[in-house]
Amino acid sequence: MPKNIKTEIMSQIKSGQLGMKARWFYIAKRVGLKSGLALSIVILIFLLNIFLFYLQSNHLFSIFGARANNWQIIIKSLPYDLILIILLLALVLNYLLKRFDFSYRRPFTIIFSVFITTIIFLAFVLFVSNFNIMIQKNMKQHHYNIPYLSQFYLQRCPFGGNHAAHQEMLRKMRSGQMMSH
Repeated sequence: MPKNIKTEIMSQIKSGQLGMKARWFYIAKRVGLKSGLALSIVILIFLLNIFLFYLQSNHLFSIFGARANNWQIIIKSLPYDLILIILLLALVLNYLLKRFDFSYRRPFTIIFSVFITTIIFLAFVLFVSNFNIMIQKNMKQHHYNIPYLSQFYLQRCPFGGNHAAHQEMLRKMRSGQMMSH
């Protein structure tokens, strides 16, 4: 480093124009980014899994079709609060990936696409397992009260494969007796 630049930097540090940060600050920042990235990925996998379970337990997969009435039922039935949370977490994941070191000088769209594809795949793997049925059964039997999740599993996904109860709900929705969740 040339002497004039070195003296200029030292004078700025002494005058308070430049501040030095301790090493622990950078370590804490790195650990925070890594844990935030891992936590947002795990939560996104779990929430996408819950969204798929909602569609299955309310038999919304079976009414996909070309008729306008079916699409109105689907649109009325969607859990928009869950969709909003998933989108916000995707934005947080986007921010964390941009701040992370390994994404430097690589096409961000490819990295983000790989992460999102992996998250969707893992959510689908969790969905096809008996994970959701086991969670729902444990919440019913042991009366667990987990904010948002208990209400979601027990009240908004009440059918859990009960076709007769679902048919009754569809009949009420088509006749206009039942409003969306």
